[in-house]
Amino acid sequence: MSYKLLKKDSQLLTKLRLVRRIKVDGRSKVETAFSFGCHRNTVSNLVHAFETDISPLVQQNLLINSFSLDQLEKLLFPLKDISTKPHHHPRQATQSQTDRVKEIFLELKVKVGPQRLSRILKRKFKDKDTASPLDASLAAMKLPQLKGIYKRERLKVEKARTASGVSRPLYDYTALSCFERMHFDTKHLLDKKSLPPKVYDYFSSHLDTLPKYEWNLIDAKSRFRFMAFSYELNSEYGLKFLLFCLQFIRTITNNINQGVVIGEDNGMEFCSGSLPKLSNWNSLLKILNAQAYAYNPYWDVRKNLIERSHRIDDDEWLIPRGEYITDEKSFLKEADDYWYYTNFERSHGGKGMNDRTPFEVLENSGLLGVNQFMKFPILILDHHIDSLRKCTEPLLFEYDVKLAEEKRQGVLLDPKTLLDISSKYDFFIPNAQKVLTYYLPVL
Repeated sequence: MSYKLLKKDSQLLTKLRLVRRIKVDGRSKVETAFSFGCHRNTVSNLVHAFETDISPLVQQNLLINSFSLDQLEKLLFPLKDISTKPHHHPRQATQSQTDRVKEIFLELKVKVGPQRLSRILKRKFKDKDTASPLDASLAAMKLPQLKGIYKRERLKVEKARTASGVSRPLYDYTALSCFERMHFDTKHLLDKKSLPPKVYDYFSSHLDTLPKYEWNLIDAKSRFRFMAFSYELNSEYGLKFLLFCLQFIRTITNNINQGVVIGEDNGMEFCSGSLPKLSNWNSLLKILNAQAYAYNPYWDVRKNLIERSHRIDDDEWLIPRGEYITDEKSFLKEADDYWYYTNFERSHGGKGMNDRTPFEVLENSGLLGVNQFMKFPILILDHHIDSLRKCTEPLLFEYDVKLAEEKRQGVLLDPKTLLDISSKYDFFIPNAQKVLTYYLPVL
């Protein structure tokens, strides 16, 4: 076996055997080189290093006595091969960049992969006027440089796996249509478990001037999201925002024949687990060919789809951009930028997405007018609830009319009953002349 192969098993033991062949057995260097399958200069250099770098007493002990591998590691350390691995590459990240990435990964707890961290850094430090030169250089860093940092510093991302290791998708995404299955949920923006302490403390200091809750309606097929914010949670906000989003979808795509099934939890901002309330919601949603259901808290894992989107909000919005939010105006600007980014710019690696953006999935689905989705407004529900009421009043009016007709067992309503129902809604206030036409003159 050659000298190179022997060194792979035990480098220092092989070198000691070669030296002993010269020093103890009295073999020549040429003969030793031939028996070990190496060049005679290799033998000469090794013997010279043994004689010059190791003390005479240690040399004598090494040639006569036996030692363990751990002892040889210490005694023959001067003879150990120096690694030929390059210590630096001219294009790799600098030490200061490496330390900053480690700080973001470990202290800010942005424990994501290099590809995703690259997107986060570009979003966090895209404002070059306010970012430091070091942070601005992170935004311009190439993906291979980040991968090199992960490899050298052994930064590993924890991954969740099933017990059997088999992936179980929530839906058959090849057969699923856009806006066929949707999920509705709220997120508490000030989440101590998901935000790093530094970011959490910053938001806590601005608690009175910023919305506390984020409303999300996400499409399971395309991952397209409709977002809004509020200072409070109540079921009217939930119903009005849901109706507004569905009307927006129906108006743009004209897909009223496509049924929509919406999943939600049992929170107080929805139906609070009340079956009569859920039935009332579904009676109203039926007008838009939609229905809602409540997750079973014990086994229904379909809610994981929207719960995972909350993690994206933390990693790619609140953590990298939170420091630029100081008041309600800046909050709305950052929220609007993030909504556009997550729907129109950010590629998605989820099941059935194939690294496409949600908007690209909508485009490929063949739906009409999807470009109009860019006009969806980002609202603070507390400020715009009156506008949402006006938008949804026609649906509520139609719902009240159907209830009245059901009570009359399908008999058409008389004008006076219609007038009494419409009087509750601002969009349908008749003038005095129209009111008089509904009544016969009193003689």
